[in-house]
Amino acid sequence: MIPVPLDRWFNDAKRTQELRAVLDSSTLQEAIATLKQIAGPTNNTVSTDPVANSHRFAWYAGYRDAFEDLHKLTSFKGDKQTYQPEEWNHITKPQ
Repeated sequence: MIPVPLDRWFNDAKRTQELRAVLDSSTLQEAIATLKQIAGPTNNTVSTDPVANSHRFAWYAGYRDAFEDLHKLTSFKGDKQTYQPEEWNHITKPQ
């Protein structure tokens, strides 16, 4: 499936409502919570190697953000949608 530009996504109210209905499913919410719990770092999975830890934590953060980003696709924020994942803000917002 080919991704659509965000402005087209948010202009299709039916699509956002369908996604919201899927995400509101208690079965999906429970599955997401279970996957987050299983994938999360624990005392047993944290190692003494800082590089390995940083890779694991970065992967886990992206994993969690993916679920949050799906929820963001279901909400309208006015006529002009400027949604962009936070990890790209450093590129688009001068410091």
